Amino acid sequence: MKVGVLALQGSFFNHCKSLELCDLDYVLIKRLSDLKSINSLIIPGGESTSMKIIEKEENLFFAIDKYIKKGLPTLTTCAGTIILSKKVIDGDISIPNIDISIQRNAYGRQNQSFEGDVKFLDNSDIYCFIRAPKIIELLSSDVKPIAFHNEEIVGVQQQNIIGLTYHPELTNDNFYLNWLKEYLKSGEHVGSF
Repeated sequence: MKVGVLALQGSFFNHCKSLELCDLDYVLIKRLSDLKSINSLIIPGGESTSMKIIEKEENLFFAIDKYIKKGLPTLTTCAGTIILSKKVIDGDISIPNIDISIQRNAYGRQNQSFEGDVKFLDNSDIYCFIRAPKIIELLSSDVKPIAFHNEEIVGVQQQNIIGLTYHPELTNDNFYLNWLKEYLKSGEHVGSF
């Protein structure tokens, strides 16, 4: 089993650290050939516009879209969630797979980033929101909210995709790591969460 971590730009090394703590093998995805051996995928936070510019050389997003639509378990955080959103306020649509409307940098600039309490499934913990996007609207009944900051939805699941607007890979608490390991290994059973 090998997890692909999109490594164009952003916090991909932090996700690699999470995978190491879970004893999971991974490959950094920079080229089309890197996708061949993966069983799951992580699209990290960073700058969604920069990722879109960098990926064009290999046309990675087109290939990633095909893998996701075939049911590849996929986790996105922050900018990764923007990349998979069907509607992006103040931004471009990239790989529309999650039926949500999202607003980029919704909480403000870098210096307005914060740590906040998040209820993720059955656990509450403090997580980082760095120039975080905000989920404005669920566009279909296929989208299931799974994480909340106060009353705001900050995490969703749609079939084989989990989209989070925060950075659990920066804290690596035990609940997150245990969940991550099970989720990425779940394969075709990913929808059972």
